[in-house]
Amino acid sequence: MPARNPFHKPFAKRLEKAANERPGLEPIPGSITYSGQPRTKLTKSPVGSAFPHDFIDQYGRQVEETYIIQPDRSLIIAHRQYKPIRFIGD
Repeated sequence: MPARNPFHKPFAKRLEKAANERPGLEPIPGSITYSGQPRTKLTKSPVGSAFPHDFIDQYGRQVEETYIIQPDRSLIIAHRQYKPIRFIGD
């Protein structure tokens, strides 16, 4: 059985439901929305769609955030995960 895409529609629906139940996570340095909403609107992406963003935070940790596009084309952070730091030879 092939690996399931985590951004498959049922997963995106669960993220959207979770985002509607809470206003979203506060942005941290490195988040797309840290300095406010992006100036360019995501006009080609459907409302409610989710997408990931990976970055290194101010403490050197690898972070993966999942964003959901709102009806007004703004973004909310629906999920944030800190990934373990891996060293060469581990």
